[in-house]
Amino acid sequence: MLNAMRTEHREAEMRGEGASSTVECPSCRSVLTAGLRFCRHCGYRLGEGVEEYAETRRFDGTMPTGYAPPAPGASASAQQAGTPGPWGAMAPVPLMQPSEPVKPASFGGACRRLGGSWVMWMILVLAVLTAGGIITNGLRGWRRGGSEQGLMPKSYLEVDGFETADGGGAFIEGLKTSNTSLERAGLRGGDIITSWDGKPIANERAITRAIRDTPVGKTVKVGFRRDGTTGETELTTVSESDFSDMLRARPEGMGFLGVEGSMERVHVPSTNTHGVEIEAQKNRPGYIAGLRDGDIIMEFNGKPVSTPGDLRLRIYEAVPDSVVEVVLVRDGQLVKIPVKMGAR
Repeated sequence: MLNAMRTEHREAEMRGEGASSTVECPSCRSVLTAGLRFCRHCGYRLGEGVEEYAETRRFDGTMPTGYAPPAPGASASAQQAGTPGPWGAMAPVPLMQPSEPVKPASFGGACRRLGGSWVMWMILVLAVLTAGGIITNGLRGWRRGGSEQGLMPKSYLEVDGFETADGGGAFIEGLKTSNTSLERAGLRGGDIITSWDGKPIANERAITRAIRDTPVGKTVKVGFRRDGTTGETELTTVSESDFSDMLRARPEGMGFLGVEGSMERVHVPSTNTHGVEIEAQKNRPGYIAGLRDGDIIMEFNGKPVSTPGDLRLRIYEAVPDSVVEVVLVRDGQLVKIPVKMGAR
């Protein structure tokens, strides 16, 4: 067949007919009529040919009308526009119906579709928001120190810290500031807490747990040991939010001595008590007043001290430019030295 088409092509050329009436497929070499878009033999695309896509047209809003399609089984007369059939003439209808504007739904209508009045839904929303606020505030309070039982604030002791003491108990490293709950109960740095609210205290973890489980404002009995003797006192707990460092906020500022850098708790020879051994920095208020390295301070401004934390507190507590009395042990002798305080 291919040979026959080629022969026909050659005969057409001999008759003088233009070669433009036929073309040859570049893929299969078949002779085809000019103007085809695809080869009839191999399907090769020959060219665009006749316009493939219709021109895109945009309407100006006036839509043409046509006829609605006839019902199944309608007579031929019903197929013709305007010709009545068994169902009557088909009325022209728009090809595209303009949509009606969407009306915004009202809140009350939405509530009725969901069930109930809008008042009921408003009450429900307010209840959810209120509950969320209560939960959020409760969690914040718990993070600031509340207990897991009821989200109440936990008790707090104004100390520098606790250590597990030799022989059991919780050793108080020092007091944080003046007029603390411990100081009001007669406790100070160096004391060892042995019982709390009737429960024995074996170590540092035990006192921390006991304080946490005690409601704020409760008065508890505290057993303690000091320099080999035992005692008992009553202490009313406070919350951490009640604590404030009054010394740092004091208008006149805090005192300065010049021994705060190196201090150590030591046993005072020939006694059952402890004091704080110091190193006096030269040209500082303590050195100028007569304090020297190796002195063991036992009392500062009328208050006993037996830990570095408590001595540091009493120094800060002293008013700058005031004169305080320092009681110390030097070379086995008890010495009293008046010191004019500096300012920190």
